[in-house]
Amino acid sequence: MGMYHSTYFAYGFQIPDTDSGVLEDTDLGEGVGFLQAGNYDRDRTFLVTECAEVRLGDHRKVKPESFQAAAIEKWNAALTEAAARLGVFTGFEPGWIVVPDMS
Repeated sequence: MGMYHSTYFAYGFQIPDTDSGVLEDTDLGEGVGFLQAGNYDRDRTFLVTECAEVRLGDHRKVKPESFQAAAIEKWNAALTEAAARLGVFTGFEPGWIVVPDMS
């Protein structure tokens, strides 16, 4: 059995662990998806909008001026609505996150 490592760079936040079937069956809204990633068998759940896999040896750069406040407000509203559809109403703050995964 081998180990596979990947890393994701995304805009979103962590929510309480949620079964992938529930996430797939819930309409999270336009442009909102989810990641389940973490340390081997201890995955965590994240709601995300913008998301890119970052391969080993690669990098990503985010310039704040690349995104208009209106776009970020739209992402924040969509993420907050998606969280509410899953029964999560507090305990999160949207932002750029790095999510490493080992499986």
